[in-house]
Amino acid sequence: MLFVLAAALAPVTPVLAAPKTDIIVFRNGDRLTGEIKGLEKGRLELSTDTAGTVDIEWDKIASVQTTQYLDVETTTGARFFGKAPPGEAAGSMRVIVTGEPEGQVLPMADVVRIAPIDQGGLIKRLDGYVTAGFSYAQANNETDLNFSGGLSSRDEVRQWTLDGQTTINSRSDDRTTSMYDVTLANRRFLPERWFAQGFGTVQGNDELGLDIREVLGLGLGRFIVQTGHNEWSAVAGLAGVRENFQSEETQNSLEGVIGTEYSYFRYDTPKRSVDLGLAVFPSLTQSGRVRAEAQLESRFEIVKDLFFEVSGYGSYDSEADPSAPSNTDYGVVTSLGYSF
Repeated sequence: MLFVLAAALAPVTPVLAAPKTDIIVFRNGDRLTGEIKGLEKGRLELSTDTAGTVDIEWDKIASVQTTQYLDVETTTGARFFGKAPPGEAAGSMRVIVTGEPEGQVLPMADVVRIAPIDQGGLIKRLDGYVTAGFSYAQANNETDLNFSGGLSSRDEVRQWTLDGQTTINSRSDDRTTSMYDVTLANRRFLPERWFAQGFGTVQGNDELGLDIREVLGLGLGRFIVQTGHNEWSAVAGLAGVRENFQSEETQNSLEGVIGTEYSYFRYDTPKRSVDLGLAVFPSLTQSGRVRAEAQLESRFEIVKDLFFEVSGYGSYDSEADPSAPSNTDYGVVTSLGYSF
C-alpha cells in the first residue's frame, strides 16, 4: 500500500543538469564555483567538479551568483522566482525575473530555502538515513534491538518523506514484545508559509495490544518559525483509521489530527540537530477516546555522515486493548546512524 501511495504522490521530473557556473562568495572573500542544488535547514548544497557535492553553512556565505532559475523563500513565507546576478553587496542577493531588470533585493539572513527549478529527477534529490541500536542486560537476559531509517525528497513545490522504526524487546521469561511504525507523508507548499499535507501510517504495538493500525489523513498546516537554525510548524486535519486489536474485532473510525514539529540544527563542526514531533488524535466516532504519538531525535555527528543518536518515543491510547498491559508505551534509544 505504501509503495503505491509513494508512486502516486512523488513527482516525476526529467533529469537535467545545470552547468557548474554558479559562484559562491564567502565572508572571508574566498570563492567556490559549482552547481547550486538547493538550500534547506541552513545548508546550501553545491555540486563541484573537484570536490564532489559539499554542504556550506548559509551564514558563512556573503553572496550568491547563478544563471539558474530559482525558487527563493524567506522567513516571512514570501517566495521569489528568478536568477541571482553578480554585483550585489555582501550580505544580500538580488532575484531577477526575465523582463524585470530591477528585481528584488533580499537580505541573505532572511533567505531560508532555495530550490532550483528543473534541478533533476526524483532519484537525484533523494536524502536518507539508517540507524541501529542494541542493548543487553545480564541480570534478566534482556535484549533490545532498534532499527530506523528514512528517505526524503523535495522540489520547488512539494516534499515527501518515508520514515520507519521498529523496536524488539526480549527477556528471560520468554516474553517478547515489539513495536513498529512506518509513515509516508507528502507536503505541498502554498503561499505565505502554508502547506497541505497528506499522510499514510501503518503501525503495531504489543504493549498497547495493537496488531495493526492503518491511518490515512489530510491536513492543512503552516510554518510558525523559519530561520537559519530553527523550524516550527503546526498542522490540523482529519484521518480515517482501521485497527485490529488482539482481543477485539476490526474497527473503523474517524479522528481529528492536531500536530506540531520543531527542528533545531547547527552545522558548525560537529554537526548536531534536535527534532521534536507531537500528534494528538481525538476520535470523532468513539466518544472520549484520544490517542497521542510523540517523537524525539537528537543527533551528534562523529565523522562525516556518521552520527550518534539519542531518540525517544511515546504512544498513548485512552482506549487501548483490554488485554494490553498498559495504555501507554514509551522508550529511550541510543544508536549509531549514517546519513546519505
